Amino acid sequence: MMSPRRRRPLRALLACVAAAATLLIAACSSAGPVTASPSASGKPQSGGTVTFALPPGNSPNMIFPFFSSQYVGNANLNDFMYLMYRPLYWEDGTTFQLNESKSLALPPVYNASRTAVTITMKRWKWSDGEAVSPADVSFFMGMLDKELDNWWGFVPGEFPQNVSHVTYDNAANSFTLHLTHPVNTEWFTNNQLTLIQPLPLAWDVTGPGKTATCSDASAADEASCPAVYNYLEHLATNTSTYATNKLWQVVDGPFRLKSFAPGGSTAVLVPNPKYSGPAAHISAFEIESFTSDTAEYNVLRSGNSLTVGYLPFQDAPVKSAAQAAPNPVSGYSLEPWFNWANNYINFNYENPSMTSLFSQLYFRQAMEELVDQQTWINDAFNGYAYPLYGPVPTYPANSYATAYEKSDPYSFSVAGARQLLTSHGWTIPSSGPATCTKPGTASDECGAGIKQGQQLSFSLVYSSGVESLSTEMQDYQSTAEQAGISISLKTLPVNSLFAMDGPCTSSGGPTCTWQMLYFGGPVSMQPFWYPENGLGFICGSFANTGGYCNKELDALYTPVYQDEGISPLYTVENFEVQNAPSLNVPVQDAQLTEVADNLGGYTQSGTMAIEPEDWYFTSGS
Repeated sequence: MMSPRRRRPLRALLACVAAAATLLIAACSSAGPVTASPSASGKPQSGGTVTFALPPGNSPNMIFPFFSSQYVGNANLNDFMYLMYRPLYWEDGTTFQLNESKSLALPPVYNASRTAVTITMKRWKWSDGEAVSPADVSFFMGMLDKELDNWWGFVPGEFPQNVSHVTYDNAANSFTLHLTHPVNTEWFTNNQLTLIQPLPLAWDVTGPGKTATCSDASAADEASCPAVYNYLEHLATNTSTYATNKLWQVVDGPFRLKSFAPGGSTAVLVPNPKYSGPAAHISAFEIESFTSDTAEYNVLRSGNSLTVGYLPFQDAPVKSAAQAAPNPVSGYSLEPWFNWANNYINFNYENPSMTSLFSQLYFRQAMEELVDQQTWINDAFNGYAYPLYGPVPTYPANSYATAYEKSDPYSFSVAGARQLLTSHGWTIPSSGPATCTKPGTASDECGAGIKQGQQLSFSLVYSSGVESLSTEMQDYQSTAEQAGISISLKTLPVNSLFAMDGPCTSSGGPTCTWQMLYFGGPVSMQPFWYPENGLGFICGSFANTGGYCNKELDALYTPVYQDEGISPLYTVENFEVQNAPSLNVPVQDAQLTEVADNLGGYTQSGTMAIEPEDWYFTSGS
């Protein structure tokens, strides 16, 4: 993972959609965060292979679009699965509104009480000739009912638990979700309906030639779903058959898989000739993986073997001079990929040795005050980043971020961090970690569960292969030492971090061993666009990988989901800023993209989705 274009269901992003469109479109468009790449000169051509570089350490390892959180990453979603299997609704990454032309259904229609929503399908086709229909949604809903624990998007009380039942109107090619309570329609459209993933009926099997009836039509149909899931999930673990298994060739997206190298180092996709949308211009799309950003950069500079690559932050011209400085890679245009996102370092509240310490608010506040955001922006990212103070990005200017968050209440201050620790019973020596010398639960003591003599010493693991991340973490380690906090650093490949970053089991286990974890961000939350930020912090949520649990915060989410308007969101946002459940760190541009000068139609989406079906090569450039 480079300055990784990562997707993880832990946070929600700013959106300019639905009911708030009139409120925020001006903010989005005036800031201009995401625009189309300048068109390449020359005449558009048909054919040609686009080679696309994945972030370091990223490679696709899941093809079945019903998966657990360990497989959530950009290499699996936007750069792989979504090219073949489209979700019900597609977001436009330049406007943050539903892209009607690329969605599988017409815009949703809510009833007056906001307790039901009807969705009409567009009669698109799967590549085997079957219609993309309500039956495919019923297949997905049946799978959800029986395999909810194996689905990455589940949050207790939310979809599908906020749906009482579904009715299907085959004649009208529509279905209606009947809800358990009124909903905030903007939130429900952008954070719930975007989760629906129609599944082809060709996959409704339990083995070769063994058809099933997995759907939510009846209890008998739902009873067949576990066997279907187990079979498909088993097939999906065998990456060597991704390109040869006929099931995975049934697609409704613009591409199908032609070849897949062991380990996912390369994958070649070709146009789906039965795609219901506009046909792709290129003849092939090849994604390539790299062990480090240096390895990718060496390939990029060696010639034109990459059509779309990236420039490591440490090799980029300083942003203030970027317009005047020459691009260090000839034959390409340098285009920073802005991502409307947040970025954070996770605490593991369920690690038995860290629970007591990480549960102390004063400690988390001190840790936040040790994040020197401006230094990281300058030294790690050459200016291609911006500060983050809470769950809602404050840049570009928008109406979702509150004044309290914008005030940066835990701004960088080593002295402030030291004062927070010493005023709560810690003694900071001239060198080495601080020690708890005043245990107890009074306001001037270390806090519940912290013992006499306990030291401020723990580990932080982060994504390997990215020099800018090492620059950040080494600075943080050095700064923390000044406040008596000893942090040992360790790096792992990003796929290893994904596997590690899961909720702890009741008996502990491997996922409980990490103490602090940093993917390197930025975290773009497709398909969660309304910035309620609930997924990462709701008690018991499958996506709450750090295990933070605050019942008061849980109660604040209910009106965010159920009431129209933005004021409940402000309340949640301010609560999270005050309580610092994770460390906010700078949000760098998703990557410093290098686009070949002969590639036209290229755009960079704020959703981090890619749309290579729109790209084309030109002649005469």
